[in-house]
Amino acid sequence: MDDVSERELEKFIVKQIGWDKLPPATKALVENSKAKWKQHVIRYSIKHQLRWKNNLIRTLVADERNYYQEIVRISRLNYMLFPYHISDVLTKGLRITPFKYYLEMMTEVMTSEKSYDSLPNFTAADCVRVLAIGRNQFIDIMNRCRAKGFLWKKRANGLRNLLPARSVEGEGEYWWVVHLGFVSEEDIKNSSDMEHATIDLLIDRGPRQAGELDKETVKSLVSRGLIYFQVPVNNQDQIMVPPLEGFVMNRVLGDYFENLLYKIFVSIDERSTVQQLAEVLQVDVESVKQAISMYCRLGFAKKKNVEPLVENSENGTKWHASWLKSSTSTSKPASAPTTGEAGDSNAEDASAQSSEEGLLEDKQDPELPQKRIGFLFDSLLTAFLMMGNLGAGLKTHAVTMFEVGKLADEALDDFLAELAKVSLDEVGEGEAKRYAEHAITLAHTLTFLRHNPALQVPDSDGGLDLLRCERLNSLDDATKLRILHKNYSVLICMAPISAEVAPVASCIPPVYGPTLAEFNSPWFKLFTYHVAGDGPVSLLLPKGTRLRKIPPAFMACEKVSVCAWDHDAYIVSRSQLLPILNDALLAAPVLIQAHSYSKNTHGSSKTHTGVKNTALHTIDVGFPIDPSEEEPLDIITEYNEDNMQFHPTVQRLHSEMGLEHMCGFIRMVRIDTSVRGSSKGMSLGASQALSGVGSIIPSRTSTPIPQYPGSAVPSTVASPYTTPYATVTQATMHTANRYTGDWVPLEVHFGLPIFNTKLNRQVMDKIRDRQLFGEEALRHHSKQSRVLALRLLDFIATYQTASGPVPHPATPLPSVSTSGSTVEDFALQEAAPDVRWLVEGLIVLPATEIAFPGHSNIPAALYRKI
Repeated sequence: MDDVSERELEKFIVKQIGWDKLPPATKALVENSKAKWKQHVIRYSIKHQLRWKNNLIRTLVADERNYYQEIVRISRLNYMLFPYHISDVLTKGLRITPFKYYLEMMTEVMTSEKSYDSLPNFTAADCVRVLAIGRNQFIDIMNRCRAKGFLWKKRANGLRNLLPARSVEGEGEYWWVVHLGFVSEEDIKNSSDMEHATIDLLIDRGPRQAGELDKETVKSLVSRGLIYFQVPVNNQDQIMVPPLEGFVMNRVLGDYFENLLYKIFVSIDERSTVQQLAEVLQVDVESVKQAISMYCRLGFAKKKNVEPLVENSENGTKWHASWLKSSTSTSKPASAPTTGEAGDSNAEDASAQSSEEGLLEDKQDPELPQKRIGFLFDSLLTAFLMMGNLGAGLKTHAVTMFEVGKLADEALDDFLAELAKVSLDEVGEGEAKRYAEHAITLAHTLTFLRHNPALQVPDSDGGLDLLRCERLNSLDDATKLRILHKNYSVLICMAPISAEVAPVASCIPPVYGPTLAEFNSPWFKLFTYHVAGDGPVSLLLPKGTRLRKIPPAFMACEKVSVCAWDHDAYIVSRSQLLPILNDALLAAPVLIQAHSYSKNTHGSSKTHTGVKNTALHTIDVGFPIDPSEEEPLDIITEYNEDNMQFHPTVQRLHSEMGLEHMCGFIRMVRIDTSVRGSSKGMSLGASQALSGVGSIIPSRTSTPIPQYPGSAVPSTVASPYTTPYATVTQATMHTANRYTGDWVPLEVHFGLPIFNTKLNRQVMDKIRDRQLFGEEALRHHSKQSRVLALRLLDFIATYQTASGPVPHPATPLPSVSTSGSTVEDFALQEAAPDVRWLVEGLIVLPATEIAFPGHSNIPAALYRKI
């Protein structure tokens, strides 16, 4: 059964619609079989750990006890979290406590000799809380077991003696609610006087807050499994997520509750109530409360509106002296709930009223701006912070940024304080220095964006939230857009963002960064070369292509850049290129580009300065470019970091792409023209290789010339596809009457660069001076971004085969070759509707080679197609 049918059936299960009332179309999904419908309901109910008495399962399964036992068994086998929302049934009725549940799970993992990483993240964190068994303890126990010989599994108490005998869950928080569990006469006999009195109190007066009871007694009863906690969460509660402490990074299980936990993690906004969060996510509020209750239990979240743990000398206090001595509260004054937890309906009403009263004092002024600035980053940034050995405090924030996917403005003071401790003088060279530079530049960026009145961001309170792209993209599109629209006035992306990460696309709020997935694909590189009329020699090969030899265009290269689709580029020497390229082509299309040329090819290769140039040298030019930088005062004879903004190619890209209302940088690369540009060198290189490809991308300023069908130049690529003859275009030299040197564009990135402190400051100065985030500038940015996106899609459509309209499912890859004619009309219009997107799952496959010839002085006759 496919996912669509599964979701359709689940709708009726949630609505508790029985078999007799199901529509005929729904019955057909289970082949009109009532038995299959029953199996589906049972499977769904167990998977989602539904309460028996409140759901459809009670009409199909009569034995309530067996149903709950099956939930426990399946959950434990799949290493799911203990179902705390049905603790009243499991602990009181079945005497299954979290300690027993996790003890059996840990025993099974160790007996099977599975690794500690087999436990999912949240389950492992709860095991640490209940059993005090983390990674190091797990490894130590396993080593001690193996030291006893290979028969240790068959010894009855061999493993059990090494595991804890009682729960180490502790006394919990003072505002948690204590419930009485399963207590036998034997338990009463073995209890102290204080424990006996506490049990009697809970029997006579019902559940109490932990802070009203003796702290040590609560801790003792919990360890014995005689009481259990419920963590009350109500509709009007506000939740904050501090930096994660004690989070275990193992693996993601993917069950429904874990998915919900991660979904809520990135969506939590401490200015919004639980009810508002559920509405934005369009998730049942009870499910949201269960997830937040789990966060609080694990210590990953805190409630803002809890009654402070202080003594009131005038009216007395309900808190026990043992709690007052050991703890102090920093929470805002509010009335705490007395009983209840998410999913515990009989306690909801008593606690909701007190929480609502407490929020009256904490209510925000609706007249003031409530939105913030969002800074988008990817996992590579968190990896730098975690691997750089830059400090334990910084790693804690990095774990929060990775797992939660968000670091709120309220936590940035501490985060910036940790970043301020990073010094280049205290780190070594190489990668360590690189990580430190990223951290320092990140601190400059966050300080610039946060509470900076000079930015004049409309409808913003000046706050700044850090958002991880991957976590945001894990939400469905509608939910993601609702969250972004509700909380943010503008989004700024780090640059460059990894090619493995899909950009966050949004119209409202506007995004200063890549706005389409296509911007992060090789398509945009080829589009850039097309607009600029120049670029490195490039060849895009479709998945499944097999090369018999290295394309002649790259025979003069010493090293080649290899970029598999949806991956970052890496550098390969020419001697290793062929096997690496063929292996990569088995999994995805690959873009290969000239990286550096051999100095021994066609003699000694020298630049106009007389210096040998065997490796690429790059210069990054930040944009927007100021009007004063559009024309040089003097004739330029050598381009460098100080004057690269005057390069004709940079000026052309800035003008043609409408970069004056965007921010980012253009990366220019220097390539030796003595190999790359000479007629002799070119005739032996790129011209022969590109003459047999499916399509050659021309310069926009070029004029079309016909092909010569009679040519018999053999293709160097053993492609399984055949393509018709195509018209190609000669790429001409720049029309600007000035020296351009060996510099060509390599790539264009949108956003704030964080890898280079100098470039970062240049771009931030341009943002401030040009008022790039002002209201008027935002309108221009939105228009230019849309125009550029449509031009890119139109460019892509030019190299697709017209075969009827289909939706755009993902980043498109070239499907088949078409004519190489230029795209002359870039008017504001939708991409061509007659584009065929060849989809295999979520991947659109290319079917032929697409090339950019590089330097523009190639003889027209060399462009030939077999």
